[in-house]
Amino acid sequence: MKYRLRFKSLVQVLPFPPNSPTSALALLRSSLPKSVPKETEDTEDVAVEAEDEIQPETEEVSKQPESTSAPSKFASEIGAQDPLGFWDPLGLLEDADQERFDRLRTVELKHGRVSMLAITGHITTTAGVRLPGDIDLHGTSFASIGTGIRHITDVPALGWAQIFLLAGLMEFFVMTPREDSGMKSEFVGDFRNSVDFGWDDFTEEEKRTKRSVELNNGRAAQMGILGMMVHEMLPSHDPYMINGLLGFPVNFN
Repeated sequence: MKYRLRFKSLVQVLPFPPNSPTSALALLRSSLPKSVPKETEDTEDVAVEAEDEIQPETEEVSKQPESTSAPSKFASEIGAQDPLGFWDPLGLLEDADQERFDRLRTVELKHGRVSMLAITGHITTTAGVRLPGDIDLHGTSFASIGTGIRHITDVPALGWAQIFLLAGLMEFFVMTPREDSGMKSEFVGDFRNSVDFGWDDFTEEEKRTKRSVELNNGRAAQMGILGMMVHEMLPSHDPYMINGLLGFPVNFN
């Protein structure tokens, strides 16, 4: 149809009549084959040929596959589960090998275990439970030290020395795989070191479930202790402010 309109406009513009042998329409008809006498048939053929030339390009574009990111080789590891699945927003495992993954998993497990202990200690001391005796040689009792991050300066130097000494012993002699202990580690984070409380009696499915539970509890504890410290620094100075909002206030310090 576009070609037909162009031909008609050409005829209208020319100064001679359409039936003249020198008119544009006559010239066009004389140049066409005799088997195609009409202008409409010619223009329709031209339009069909143009569509045939454009159609393959459209098909090629539609056949191009959509770009999707390849799944990580660690997507089947413990911890990659619903609802997030394998979640690595910072790209720490991009192009990582198994050694790097094991290193990050070890750090995650240790932080989770320490955070679970921190949550337990925070709740225990908030309830008023304290160790008997003094924390240093100057008569600073455990009971005189408050709970929470605001009372971190109440701990004397000798108390901090005891904390770092215990952490070092745990790091180098307990929370580390030791091949000379007579019990080879089965997986990353297996720090039994010859002390077994019935782990070998579990099935493989039970072992995987318990490892997943520990990992998720550690992740929750890391967020929990961080949230408690943030709440404690708010104007209310109440790390258990959510309990108060729910109608179960906690007498903190």
